[in-house]
Amino acid sequence: MNVSGYRFADNGQLVLSGTFNQPLDKVYKPLRAAAESAGYTPWLRDGENGKYDVFLTPGVIPKQKINYRTPLLLFLATVVSVVISSSGLGVEEGPFLSLLANGLMFAVSLLTILVVHEFGHYLVAKYRGAPVSLPYFLPLPILGGVGTLGAVIVQREPFENRRHLLEIGIAGPLAGFIVAVPLMFVGYLLSHVGLVPDGAMTFGDSLLTRLFSIITFGQAYPANGMDIYLHPIGFGAWFGLFITGINLLPVGQLDGGHVAYAILGENAKYLGYAVIAVMLILAITVSQGWLLWVALLLLFGRSHPPLLNQAAKLEPLHYALAIAGLLVFILTFVPMPM
Repeated sequence: MNVSGYRFADNGQLVLSGTFNQPLDKVYKPLRAAAESAGYTPWLRDGENGKYDVFLTPGVIPKQKINYRTPLLLFLATVVSVVISSSGLGVEEGPFLSLLANGLMFAVSLLTILVVHEFGHYLVAKYRGAPVSLPYFLPLPILGGVGTLGAVIVQREPFENRRHLLEIGIAGPLAGFIVAVPLMFVGYLLSHVGLVPDGAMTFGDSLLTRLFSIITFGQAYPANGMDIYLHPIGFGAWFGLFITGINLLPVGQLDGGHVAYAILGENAKYLGYAVIAVMLILAITVSQGWLLWVALLLLFGRSHPPLLNQAAKLEPLHYALAIAGLLVFILTFVPMPM
């Protein structure tokens, strides 16, 4: 770095101003190594008059070892929880082995999508050198339910730059979508159409499931009191695609929020506010179930943490990935889940 001046910020950070002789996406790692050797963590930002500012914060982010035991135990607990909860054991009537088989098929379908989704994040993060945890799957052992709250990956420090943020954020939904589509197709091929009893709970459609309905049965359902009795494999894929659509909402630290922040920076919060407002309208006019998501996003999802290197810009490939994510969101979002 060619330092042309320095100052102290109000919070005590030392700020170096100057220019670089290397591309902004290449300069951060050697800059960080030099800063950490002196006991500082650098934050690279756009400066004035074509220069850049490096904010040096006292202290170094500690390195943490990967914990293998806890993620493995949680995953095994989630497998058991999903199988038992989704099989309807103790809730529905029917032969034990038949109910258990349904639960197993549902679990394989849903957990395949979730595992591929989470490892899409994890593998791209490791490729980019981002220190992340293994996926933590969250069991929810409620009879008659799905059996899981999904999974999370813990980011152990801020993302390095916009490129890494977008790549890691979009990798999960795209990977999960790629395996969910054939699973949903198999599920529809194994399903049948029948009469819907009065008062029965039905699950809503996305554009993708409507398309599968037309391809498989020649028309969209429900229609004339008839609906599709979805096979457990298709049912698991429905939940997997539903979770994919939710994750792509451009709010806070959801996958879509990562993409929005990578493109819009701090202005992404205004898009997040608009999305929360739209979901509130959906909760009032379409389905009260969205109120829970509105509350969760207001509590935990309104902001996004800053990047270490805010100055590095996106490339055309990253915008193409963002467009692919938008298309997946359009195809998978379910306005009225139940």
